Amino acid sequence: MKRYLNSILALSLIVSGSVILSSCGKDDPDPTPTSYKEQILTTANAQFVNDVVVPTYRNLADDCLEFQEAIDALKENPTQANVNKACELWKKARKDWELSEAFLHGAAKVYDIDPHIDTWPLVVTDLENLLNNDAMMANIDEVVANLNTGLVGFHGVEYIIFRDGQPRAIDAIPAKELAYASAVAGDLAVSCLRLEASWAGHSKISAAKLAILEEAERDDDYEYGPNMLNAGKAGSTFRSVTDGTLQIFDGIITILDEVGPTKIGRPYYGTTADDINYIESPHSWNSITDFHDNLLSARNVYYGAYSTADDLQPQTGSLSRYVAQIDKQKDDDIKAAFTKALAAVDAMPRPFVKNFKDPKVEEAIKAIAELTEAFTAARLAVRNQ
Repeated sequence: MKRYLNSILALSLIVSGSVILSSCGKDDPDPTPTSYKEQILTTANAQFVNDVVVPTYRNLADDCLEFQEAIDALKENPTQANVNKACELWKKARKDWELSEAFLHGAAKVYDIDPHIDTWPLVVTDLENLLNNDAMMANIDEVVANLNTGLVGFHGVEYIIFRDGQPRAIDAIPAKELAYASAVAGDLAVSCLRLEASWAGHSKISAAKLAILEEAERDDDYEYGPNMLNAGKAGSTFRSVTDGTLQIFDGIITILDEVGPTKIGRPYYGTTADDINYIESPHSWNSITDFHDNLLSARNVYYGAYSTADDLQPQTGSLSRYVAQIDKQKDDDIKAAFTKALAAVDAMPRPFVKNFKDPKVEEAIKAIAELTEAFTAARLAVRNQ
């Protein structure tokens, strides 16, 4: 029935002059989208890239550069004020990263940027061994780029500058830890610049940013924004516009599956020390903010805009608007589940690291599971439309 409806909608667009058909042979690798579904999903995919991914990664890159400057200043001038400023900027950059986790496909996955900058828990004994290795510390700027053990990235530097949810006392931070933090912050900035360039396009970033990537030899990557924008055309890895859209849905479902069962669920249901220690951002006490921002990341993707506010509404041309047209109930289910999940996460007692067995934690896990189910059903509807 919906297939016939699409045909009628497409015909009405053609009659009104909104769609211009082009004659394409069956072997033409670059056809102009002509169906109603292709038209609106092409717009939704473009909105995802241009209005969600690129602005998120641009903010992330900018804030990581600012964070790097703060850490370098702390290294050169170790004062409590500089520790406090670094902690504030860590949280700012951290929010950007968590807002990006609904699209870890593409550059973040292919170049192992996600595990490189966001693996936890940090193994303190491994970090101590590194700090006490004179040969590695003498070349720490080069060493950190090749570490994927949870010692670098956000959680590596978090451990240096935070304790029990507060900026760490400057008198307790040895000089070698500040040198390590400076190297980690620089590597973090390069990684996030790479994400921006890989999605926006290397010609779309500033000359200063490109120079940093060139110096780090990270300037020759595949461009994932154009790949998504050209879904269904020659040169794209996506065989169809719909395949590109389904990848967007998969990114949402993947992060929801991680937040509920793993980030929150593993400490709550687990019984081993490994489970209990599997808590994200434990030293900054930022865990619940991380979870909240992951839900906003999924919401931004679905609603088609970058926002840090809870009251964002679906944008024209968004995935939400398309799902509402083909099955309004499924769109309503997602919206209701978002409201419930955000409220449940915010209701968990803080800090998570001290309250992860609270009954409200299970309520959040179940609410996120409902949101995941709602997105899974919507994805199926889009695929079958």
